[in-house]
Amino acid sequence: MIVNFMMRRIAGMIADTRRSPILRRPDEFGLEYEDVSFQSADGITLEGWYMPAKKPSNKIVICNHFSPGNRYGYAGHLKGWRQAGGFEVNFIPKYKALVEAGYNVLAYDLRNHGYSAPGQNKGYNPKLFEYKDVLGSLNYVRSNPKTKDMDIHLQSICLGGNATLVAMEKHPEAFEGIKSMILVQPISGEVLVRKLSKSLRMGKRGYDAFERNYREIWGFRIEDSSPQLDAAHVKVPTFVIQVRKDSATYAEEDVQAVYDNIPVEDKKLYWIEGTTQRFRGYQYFSEHPEQMVEWYNTH
Repeated sequence: MIVNFMMRRIAGMIADTRRSPILRRPDEFGLEYEDVSFQSADGITLEGWYMPAKKPSNKIVICNHFSPGNRYGYAGHLKGWRQAGGFEVNFIPKYKALVEAGYNVLAYDLRNHGYSAPGQNKGYNPKLFEYKDVLGSLNYVRSNPKTKDMDIHLQSICLGGNATLVAMEKHPEAFEGIKSMILVQPISGEVLVRKLSKSLRMGKRGYDAFERNYREIWGFRIEDSSPQLDAAHVKVPTFVIQVRKDSATYAEEDVQAVYDNIPVEDKKLYWIEGTTQRFRGYQYFSEHPEQMVEWYNTH
């Protein structure tokens, strides 16, 4: 009874997007930018920023984000948002490093996040929904007169990363010509729920209760988040980055398997050491942009 009650509460919350604020904007960091909007593959209106390179450039990086963050990051230092360590995740310094290195940047909010339109009763599920946002971002870049001839790179994070892998599986033609991808902290539903069940000392009873309630509330399955399987469809050079001792998951097992299943020779895996906080991984390139810029420059 207690196991089912707790897992019903968690299953009800885990796919429900509570929007965090877009606390900062690019001009606060000396960047020019334009507010843009475009349609996902199923017609959801997505909002974003287009930040031009300092000098004319034919290169663009499309950036998405984790949940419950947005294109800015996550205001985790503010009251009401401190559940993930109590610190801010700010992507804008990362965007600035890219702009100064000669890259145009498109950063956008996934549906139900930031300023993008709602959908699916606020539920998120990369297998069913957010992959269409990834496709929409690619279509926008390829159809916009400013960007249609640019070389495209990707930076896909957690929920956005899982969604990108699903899109690669469902619509491989959309990724033809993509120069490279950085994949930040993909996460498997099976591993996440298994770790959660162990942390709550519920074991298999907790796992089974979560699966049952996840289906009853949302109609979702734990297996809907399966980057280990979807990684087999990657055809572009890929740099994977992850907090090694991430307390939220069994990262060394999960992300190593994702990396191993990527069937390209040109790939790289970097483990972030010295922390157990997952959100430090999201902040990493804003504090240490060198590897990010080097990767894109190489490709």
